[in-house]
Amino acid sequence: MTMKTVDTSKLSNDECWGIQINGLTHCSKINCKWQGLTACLGRNIIKTGRNSKGYRIGNDGILN
Repeated sequence: MTMKTVDTSKLSNDECWGIQINGLTHCSKINCKWQGLTACLGRNIIKTGRNSKGYRIGNDGILN
């Protein structure tokens, strides 16, 4: 098994790191109490497919 490496400078500090690192499927894989609420810090990423820094987020995480 290979370790996933992430350039943390591309991650937005004010948005859900779980989605940015693990991808759009992250929410369906965990039991997140914020899911579906306005308090969800990944809702804009889910809508737009990008974090607030403009980097695309795919099913498996941030894309280069």
